[in-house]
Amino acid sequence: MKDEIIARARFLLTDLHLPPVEANTRLKDYFPDLELEERARYLREARALPSDDADRTTA
Repeated sequence: MKDEIIARARFLLTDLHLPPVEANTRLKDYFPDLELEERARYLREARALPSDDADRTTA
């Protein structure tokens, strides 16, 4: 599930070009059980991935 969350976070940040605060809110729509700090951590992980690794998380 972690890979799915990171892939969705990456999508929100890179494909939709959402600012991190808005991406955090949207991530809650997809994963309502995640707490604010967990969503922030996944967004940080998604931003830290090189683009090649981000593509692998969606495969």
